[in-house]
Amino acid sequence: MSMRNTLALVGVLMAGLALGGTAQAHHAWVWYGKADFSLTGTVVETHFGNPHDRIVIRSDGKLWNVVLSPPRRTEKAGLAEKAVHVGETITAYGERHQDPEKFEMKAERLQIGNKTYDLYPERL
Repeated sequence: MSMRNTLALVGVLMAGLALGGTAQAHHAWVWYGKADFSLTGTVVETHFGNPHDRIVIRSDGKLWNVVLSPPRRTEKAGLAEKAVHVGETITAYGERHQDPEKFEMKAERLQIGNKTYDLYPERL
């Protein structure tokens, strides 16, 4: 293999690693704490669609962004948009954002009425 081809191959491999690291960081939970966190509140808004489904709830007078999973994973967990209604009380379980000024959490599991949806069962 020529030096030029070797350098080209190394460049392609490095670009792949760099892009793979970016994708990994996006899908990692790096912005969220390690401690279990639960939040109960009233649904104010729902947003179902890419890149992640999410629900906005009001709890203790604060609006919280509850980040769910990507739509295919949410669907696989059995959670459809029609299962969540504005005004309904839900409980989300997962991890809170590391920034205490940011009212956001990443949900692993949702409790809506008597139904539980395990969005990330491998994390439970």
